[in-house]
Amino acid sequence: MRVPDKLANSVRARWSDRADAWLTSIGPELDELTRQHSATPQRVLPARYAFVVSATSPHGPLIFRASPDPAALDQATVAEALGRLDVGPKIHLTSSTDTGSWRVMEQVVRGTPLADADPATLDIEALARPLRAMAGQPAPSPDLPLITDWLRDRLTDDNLTELPVGEQVAAKTERAHALELLNELAADMRPSLCHGDASPWNVLAGPHGQWKLIDPRGMQGEPEYDAAVLADKVLHFLTIPDALANIGVGSELDLGRAVRWKTIARAARV
Repeated sequence: MRVPDKLANSVRARWSDRADAWLTSIGPELDELTRQHSATPQRVLPARYAFVVSATSPHGPLIFRASPDPAALDQATVAEALGRLDVGPKIHLTSSTDTGSWRVMEQVVRGTPLADADPATLDIEALARPLRAMAGQPAPSPDLPLITDWLRDRLTDDNLTELPVGEQVAAKTERAHALELLNELAADMRPSLCHGDASPWNVLAGPHGQWKLIDPRGMQGEPEYDAAVLADKVLHFLTIPDALANIGVGSELDLGRAVRWKTIARAARV
């Protein structure tokens, strides 16, 4: 199971101080974890900053995910909460190492990303179901960072470099308006369970018409933010009339808050 060159380069560019030690440790650690779970690795899956391997096991198909991200344990905390709600894959193991962390989880079958879905067969109510399940759920840990702080940092950074492909830093006027909205929402937000990165690549088709959320950002916020990001980003791949209204209503969330989150997320170039 070889680490793809593209992944190695991305990790070195982002975490230069720990990348090489992490890359060297992956092979022996994967061997040990697959032995513990009686698993047989099948293939390396595409990922930007994590080494992800699918595997077979006597207990069903598994995913082994290694990350050098210092925030990986926060991400695992949210992933475990999503798994307990059955809106994300069940997490079998989270472990920390000297160079990073590992997650062993069930594999989502069928596993087709929302970005590749057939719009003719897309059930908006089913797509909204995970967000509805998250509504009212407390944050899995009060120690998780706040999504509002992360967004504020992005909105006040004139030299933001972590940008979607083809995007530039938003104009100061756009960011100033977004900051006003962010302050309004932060004033009465009750930090709760939030995925934080509901991109169509992080929403996978599961069995029985379910959708599962993977790779959370590892923050506390509110599901209205997730609805806003999902509705906005899905339009890059699928034509869904009134996407935010349909997802928001189906999720039984506060549509007015979701609309403001959408403006903020766009200005922050998430």
